[in-house]
Amino acid sequence: MMDSVTVGAKVRLTENDSSGYPVGAVATILYIDDLDNVFVEWTDGKLTSFPDNQLRKRFEKTDKA
Repeated sequence: MMDSVTVGAKVRLTENDSSGYPVGAVATILYIDDLDNVFVEWTDGKLTSFPDNQLRKRFEKTDKA
């Protein structure tokens, strides 16, 4: 579980979810809107959004580029 959500951070998926990406997939946090939806870009260039609380539960920060 992540403590904070920061634009520009690299994050790794730690649980299966409805995004269709496997556990271990890496994304970059692009934007956080006024409703606390977090938009990420996956390494394949596709975009997905998650509510802040789901992102904190299902991702961990990573140093992987």
